[in-house]
Amino acid sequence: MTEKIVSLHAGYNAKSGFTNGFLARPAVSERRPAIVLLSAMWGLNWTQRELTRDFARAGFVALSPDLLHGQLPKDRVSALLAKTSLDVDQTVEDIVAACRYLRKLPWVGTQGKLGVVGFCLGGGLALLALARTREFQAGVIYHHSLFPDPEELRGISCKILGHYGTEDETTPREEVEAFREALQRFGKKHEIVLYEGMGHGFVDSPLLKDSKERRKAAADSLARTYKFFREELSPKGSKRKTARRAA
Repeated sequence: MTEKIVSLHAGYNAKSGFTNGFLARPAVSERRPAIVLLSAMWGLNWTQRELTRDFARAGFVALSPDLLHGQLPKDRVSALLAKTSLDVDQTVEDIVAACRYLRKLPWVGTQGKLGVVGFCLGGGLALLALARTREFQAGVIYHHSLFPDPEELRGISCKILGHYGTEDETTPREEVEAFREALQRFGKKHEIVLYEGMGHGFVDSPLLKDSKERRKAAADSLARTYKFFREELSPKGSKRKTARRAA
């Protein structure tokens, strides 16, 4: 069921200073799980705003922080420069600060469960945030193009869902399999889904030509993502997992 939503400009203080953002949430007073959405190298553009609204329509309090601090690259060269110029460690700290901000909102609360989803650059940042903090209870990675040192993955404490295209040249199959092997080696709970014929950024890239196949892959991946977050972040789901472990 698609929910009626409200979306608005947001922002919070982090160690590096003030971080702008875009927030969307269901137009209800009850508390919901929150999702931090980390954009690709294109920044907080219109596509990212629409994705934030999509997550709110699916029932989550969704926040996209502007990790590029106002930059909206217009072509691949300028986007790659913005990505490779990023202070990664500082950006991860800014992501963690977003968690503190969300838990101050009445629609999330101090005990609210949080998930993180990242696309391309944001996928790699999501992995680092999952590895370096226990703020998140679930993570979804879309074709990460920032590749953390495998040893960093030891710190991940929640389940991960990954989405990758079989024709991706930026995050090729070898990278996906190396990532899968590291997660298996460290005993991390994970699921990797491959989308036949899809290239990089099949959900969010502004450079891709539209097609029926791409739209279907994007819709299928988002449906899986929403289902995953509902299962992992639901209070009822958490109780069921605890009961199963106790049994």
